[in-house]
Amino acid sequence: MSSANATGSGSLAALGQRPPRLVLRVVLYSALTLGIGAATLLVFIRHFERSRAEQTATLQASLVTQAVVDRLRPADLRAPVARTRWEELDRLFRARVLDEETLAAAVTTPESRLVYTTDTSATGAQPWSQEHLADAFDGTVSSEIVSTQISGASKRVLRTYAPFRLGDGSTGVVVVDKDYAPIASAARQAAIAVAAVLEIVLISLWLCLIPIMRTVTRRIHRQLDTIAHMALHDDLTGLPNRTQLGARLDELLEHDGGSSRLSVFFIDLDHFKEVNDTLGHDRGNELLAEIAARLGASLGPKELVARLGGDEFAVISERAVDEHSALALADRLQSVIAELFDVAGISMEPQASIGIALAPIHGTSRDELLRRADIAMYAAKRARAPRVFSPELDDHSPVRLALTGELRRALEGSELVVYYQPQIDLQRGVVRSAEALVRWQHPSRGLLEPGAFLTAVEHAGLMRSLTRYVLDESLRQLRAWQDQGLELALAVNVSARDLADARFPQEVARMLAQHGVEPASLELEVTENVLLMDSVRASRRLERIVEQGVRIAIDDFGVGYSSLGQLKNLPAQVLKIDQSFVAGMAVDRSDAAIVRSTIALAHELGLQVVAEGVETPEHVSQLRAAGCDVAQGYFLGRPLPSGEVGDGAILASSAGAIVTTGGAEVVPLRRVSA
Repeated sequence: MSSANATGSGSLAALGQRPPRLVLRVVLYSALTLGIGAATLLVFIRHFERSRAEQTATLQASLVTQAVVDRLRPADLRAPVARTRWEELDRLFRARVLDEETLAAAVTTPESRLVYTTDTSATGAQPWSQEHLADAFDGTVSSEIVSTQISGASKRVLRTYAPFRLGDGSTGVVVVDKDYAPIASAARQAAIAVAAVLEIVLISLWLCLIPIMRTVTRRIHRQLDTIAHMALHDDLTGLPNRTQLGARLDELLEHDGGSSRLSVFFIDLDHFKEVNDTLGHDRGNELLAEIAARLGASLGPKELVARLGGDEFAVISERAVDEHSALALADRLQSVIAELFDVAGISMEPQASIGIALAPIHGTSRDELLRRADIAMYAAKRARAPRVFSPELDDHSPVRLALTGELRRALEGSELVVYYQPQIDLQRGVVRSAEALVRWQHPSRGLLEPGAFLTAVEHAGLMRSLTRYVLDESLRQLRAWQDQGLELALAVNVSARDLADARFPQEVARMLAQHGVEPASLELEVTENVLLMDSVRASRRLERIVEQGVRIAIDDFGVGYSSLGQLKNLPAQVLKIDQSFVAGMAVDRSDAAIVRSTIALAHELGLQVVAEGVETPEHVSQLRAAGCDVAQGYFLGRPLPSGEVGDGAILASSAGAIVTTGGAEVVPLRRVSA
């Protein structure tokens, strides 16, 4: 099993890929996110600290100017101050206002008249912001950052507009320019300190995330591995499941452009439901696990075994690429499965049916191969041996579906014709009866044998209609022969569907009366398997038919699972030995012994014996010596259309001769007169 699983998992890399490493992704994404977040915070903090520093400087300027405003006089605001007064104000401002950071100061009136300025070169109105001056005269302290020339040098300053009111009600504004560099530096230093603390916290958090994410990643990987395994493997047996099988099959088929040679095996356990019903599902699961282990251990590296569900398994083999090697592998798998298994103290010998499809012969796609291997598996159940797919097994092939659609037209349009094969009385050397065999005169495919369309008839539900058609045509032809002086009996095959219909006995009686045929001239052939599938109901129907005087023949005896002991209670008068035993009489002593014994036992039970498949003079000699009553086969006469039978060809064929036991005397067939 390990080799098979290794092959499967190696071929499904796309289904089992691990995701990218989460640790690396989280580290990168978290670092990027934290970096963007930190930069944003730094900008915000810097702006906040700068605003706070500016507000502090503005407040200081406003407070400082209050100390000099008290020394101003109302007359200073109404007219230009004298030289001595200017010098007094200059000494006051330089002592109380100007310092290392405060670079300049001035006093102005609402009329924009300059009362005082520390800049001795300034005269008249100054170009201050009229907007800020207006706010100041309205009683609001405001500030702005501007560039100005101080002592011949360009400086960035924080300009504060501080309003004041004197005792007589006159107003003015003190304009103070503080050096902006110390303010910006103080804001920057405060921002750097806060940013440093923030970065330490963020980096610590980021470092803490790494081991957490490594742990989370490992857990996620383990969970993904578990999920991937569950998605591709059967939970009970551990084998690859249908998904992995299909993916592997697709991969192999696509490898060589659709020309890959491989085989697909569909395995179904026989009577597994009985194990579950009798011993319980737990014991059934034990059996499935054991069989899975056996299959896995018996396969090589070029093979994959999978459980499809329930009691179904599938195998892909790249080694068994032809019918011979595939059947050999199927036999080996059957032997492995059939080894004794002890469950609940009971020794079991599991059995399995195996169907096989070969690529590219039977298909070049996953669906085609699996479907056809499944079809072959059902054929294997019927044959009780591994089967390789063949088109005739496919009841749903396009040809079969087309035939199904054409069958109703064939029945209505009389495209179905009845051929008749003679049955020879071996002891008297005369034609005793004929068997009615249906053929299809297809418009485009020519004359079709029953094997080409009977399965389609069954699936189309037309078997009852076909039986009525053949029975009606045969009785009409029998009446015509009897009118010509040919005293022949007629054998017609009936199906399980016919016997399942309670109206069938009345239908037979009605047709006999319609064509004016004596019931003793009609013989209905029923296969032994049909009789034994529902022996009670079949016996009831046949007894009603026998009561009318119609004879019943058991067809293909020997190929089913019945015995003469089981058949002794059935209302039958004729036993037909299957051609498979007759064909081997001349070369196989066992077949010859089986035929002789069957004839003797049938006679003891009061049954007449008909041998099918008589192909050689030796068959005739051995059957006559064994006491066989009637024979039919290509040596005695092939199936012929009604016209040739009516012309007497069936009675005068040179091939239709009976060889005596001694092998010398030839007795020609004779017409039987009325």
